[in-house]
Formats: sequence, structure tokens, C-alpha cells
Amino acid sequence: MFWIKRHLYYQVTRGQVTATFVEEDKSISKLCSALNHPKTLMGNFMEIEDCFRSIAKELTPRRFLWQEHTAIVHLLESVEGGYISLEIRAFREAAFGAGAREVLVPNSNSKLTKAQILNRKFTEWDCV
Repeated sequence: MFWIKRHLYYQVTRGQVTATFVEEDKSISKLCSALNHPKTLMGNFMEIEDCFRSIAKELTPRRFLWQEHTAIVHLLESVEGGYISLEIRAFREAAFGAGAREVLVPNSNSKLTKAQILNRKFTEWDCV
């Protein structure tokens, strides 16, 4: 059966998530108070999962022949000491909980292009 693929590119920064539905070049930004923890980017897991879920519903409505989306969760905020595997895992699990079929977490400080996302031309965190 023919399935139409969907990619959601979440750009996570302190206090905000900007997401792009890559195939349609449609973007939205949402404030997320759970991303304001003073020591790390991950504050409240459930709030972040809810934020991802509401973005996914708004950007990628369910349609016939559309499979669940692939989420690219890009942590663009630098944290002191870097991210530990538990934090990366928490962001992956939040994206899965929001309905993603697959979750990729790039290990990069610069935003990805549409071509990089669709062709998976980026490195991922190896600790997940």
C-alpha cells in the first residue's frame, strides 16, 4: 500500500518550540513554560509532551493514507555541561507520546534544511 510520509521538525529552545511540517513548509511556534528550567532544557515532561501533541494535531491533521509522522527533535539551546542521555531520551519519549512513529534527535547547533531532513543528512546523538 502507498503511504504518504510526514516529517515534523521540532526546534526546541528555552521557553518555546517552533515546528515545521516539512512536506508542506508550514510552521508554527508555541510557548512552553516547561522549557524554562534554570539547569536544563527539560522541565516538566508531561507539559512538553502535551506541547508536542498540540503542535502535531495542528500541523498534521489525520488523513487517509497518511502514516504517523517522523519527528526530528532538534535541541538548539546550549546547556552547561551538555545534554545527558536521560534528557535526550526524555525528549524522544515526549515525541513518541505525541504520536510520532519514529523520532530522530540531531546532534548539531545549527538549524537543518529541508533537504537535510528528508535525506537524513545529519548526525544523531549516539547515547539514546
